[in-house]
This record gives sequence, C-alpha cells and structure tokens, in this order.
Amino acid sequence: MKFEWTRSMTRKTLSYIAAGAGIIMFYFVLQNFEEVKGLWHTALDILRPFTIGIIFAYLLNGPLMFFEKHFGFVEKTKPRKVIKRVLAIVATWIATIAVLSAFFYIVMPDVTKSINVLINNIPHYLSNLQSLVKTVSETYNFEAPFIDYFLEFKISSEVFATLLKEYGEELLPQLANIANLSVQIGGVVFDIVIAIILSIYMMFSKETLIAQLKKALYAILKKETAAKLVRIARESHRIFSGFINGKLLDSLIIGILCFVGMSIIGFEFTMLISFIIGCTNVIPFFGPFLGAIPSVLILLMVDPWQAVWFTIFVLVLQQLDGNVIGPKILGDSTGLPALWVMFAILVGGGIFGIIGMFVGVPAFAVIYKFTKEYLENKLNEKNLPEKTESYKVIKGSKNLDDIEKGEI
Repeated sequence: MKFEWTRSMTRKTLSYIAAGAGIIMFYFVLQNFEEVKGLWHTALDILRPFTIGIIFAYLLNGPLMFFEKHFGFVEKTKPRKVIKRVLAIVATWIATIAVLSAFFYIVMPDVTKSINVLINNIPHYLSNLQSLVKTVSETYNFEAPFIDYFLEFKISSEVFATLLKEYGEELLPQLANIANLSVQIGGVVFDIVIAIILSIYMMFSKETLIAQLKKALYAILKKETAAKLVRIARESHRIFSGFINGKLLDSLIIGILCFVGMSIIGFEFTMLISFIIGCTNVIPFFGPFLGAIPSVLILLMVDPWQAVWFTIFVLVLQQLDGNVIGPKILGDSTGLPALWVMFAILVGGGIFGIIGMFVGVPAFAVIYKFTKEYLENKLNEKNLPEKTESYKVIKGSKNLDDIEKGEI
C-alpha cells in the first residue's frame, strides 16, 4: 500500500514543530532570565524615541485633523493634499508648543509659589483650624481623644518642609523609574527631538503607514481574520481617540472655568486648586472627588468659610461638567455603563496606577463592545433574543419561561 503525505499531515507536523520550538524557547528564557531581561530592556531603550514618537503622533492626530479640516483655502491650490497636511502639522506643533509654554511659564510658577506659601504658613493655618475645632467641640460638647490630640499638635514650617523632603526622597526611586522613560540614549533632549521628528513623519504619512500594516495583515493571515483585526483596530482607535482627546479638552475647560470662578469669588490659592481640579478631572468618575478633597482641605486651613463656599462652587462646576460640557464634548465615546466604568477605573488603577485609571476606561470599553457583539452573535445563532430585557424575571412576563422552553 502506497503511503500518501496529505496536507493535513503537513499542518499537524508544522504545529508540532512550532509547539516544540515554543517549549524550548520558554525553557531557554527561564534558564537565562536575567540575560533575556537585559536584552529586553536594551531593545526598549533603543526603541524609546520611536515609542514616544508614536505617542506624540497619536495624541496630536486630533488637532491635526481639526486644522486640516479648517484649512479650506488650500483647496484652490495644487497639490492641495500635501500642502494642507504640511500646514496642519505646522499649526498643530505651534499650538502644542504654545500650550506647553503657557503651562511651564505661567501655570507652574504660580503653582510652585502657592505651594511655598502654603508650606510657610502651615503653623498659622493649623492654629486657625485648631481654634475652629476647639470652638465647635466646646459649643456642641464633643469629646474624643483625637480632638485633644489635634488641639495639642504643634508643627513648624521647617518641620513640615523636612517631612515633605523625607517623603519626597522615598518617592524619588519611583519618579526616577518614570523619568527613565525619556532619559536614556543620550538624554531627554535627544529622545524628544528624535521623537518629534518621527512623529512629524508619522503624521505626514499616516495613511501610507496604516495601509502598509493592513497589507501585511492580509498577506500573513486569512482574509476573514485580517478583516476582523482591522475592524477591531478601527473601532479601538475610534473609542480611544474620542475618549482621550475629549477628556483632555474637557479637563482643560474645567480647569480654566475653575480658575475664572475662583478668581471672581476671591478664593485663596486659585491657580494651585484649579491645577489640581483640572488634572484630576481626566480620571473618570472618581476624578472630581480626588481633586475636591485636597482642595477643600487646603481652604479649610486658610478659612473654613472659603472651604464651605468652595464645596458649593465645585459641586456646581461638576454638575455643569457632568450634564453639559462632558456630554457635549465626549458624547457616548465609550458606551460603557456606569458600573463597568467604575470597574475599569479600579482594575486599571490597581494594575497601572494613575495612568491605568485614565486608559483603563477606553481599553475596557473596547473589550466590552466586542464581547457584547460576540455574545449577541451566539444568541442569534440559537435564535434567541439579543436584548437583556428579554432575560429579566418580571412578574407577569413569560419571556424567560418561553426562552427556557425553547419557544422563542
């Protein structure tokens, strides 16, 4: 009997070889973990400017499209597409540099000055707060050990500055790790310059680069698989870009409104508190609370009545953001229910910290969307309803019974 080698045998053989190679590779990595780890870090160091360039290009894609859309006068020139893209890139970087310059030359000095004033006046503010606590406790007959301890507590600005320095020294290793993202390969200037050049090239040729990636996918994978991956990438981009650009713009507007409102009312530490409110607002759901708590505590030390009025002010501001500004800018960019937004923030924050709290929402929104589609397709295959309401047990409803009996 003649033996025939079939195509299925070839596929099985190749899969066995791939599995064996994977096992050998995994064993090699375990046996030489430190060397492999060193090679990995070296590769990351080499690719760091490229990675930063991708981040720059992605974050600036929104402003690029905005300027390109509004440069209508270029339509009369030839070749209009190239000229429009060049002008849009120039305008995007000019706007970016202007915003960063305003931040570092206007906002940061005022924030630093406010922090120094706050530290130097800590004893005075603490004394005012102790007087308030003493008055309230005597008026309402509050008696608790922590109140007595607080009233007896004394601290000088020098001691407070020393404590901050000690905590700062403990945080330095972590800050150093973050700083290392852009301090290797010739220093931060080299990385930033190369990243900007790469980002400009990516912004100019983004359609070509995306087309090349799609071409590679369709060449390597099956047509249906490649089409699915392209669709997932396109939808992920829509969710991420809509959320990130919208949230950053929303937080900038809230920070400016907070500064204007506090200046008009006459609060202390206007720039510092507006900076805190604007920065923490990028974190969905929990951001307003994370920003309001330290801000109220700062004003509570300065003047309790300012803390009360600021609490009312920030509540009004957050209602304006939640009901008017946020929905207008963001819309339903993620499509996530509130429960899953909280889940994404907690999980993302637990794994990746502050950045995870921000990026976790759009990342989970992508997972949620395609998981929902997958489940709905499976239900369609079984001729079952897609709507969640059909599976709720409601008194007088026979939906669930009908489903279980196979009548739907």
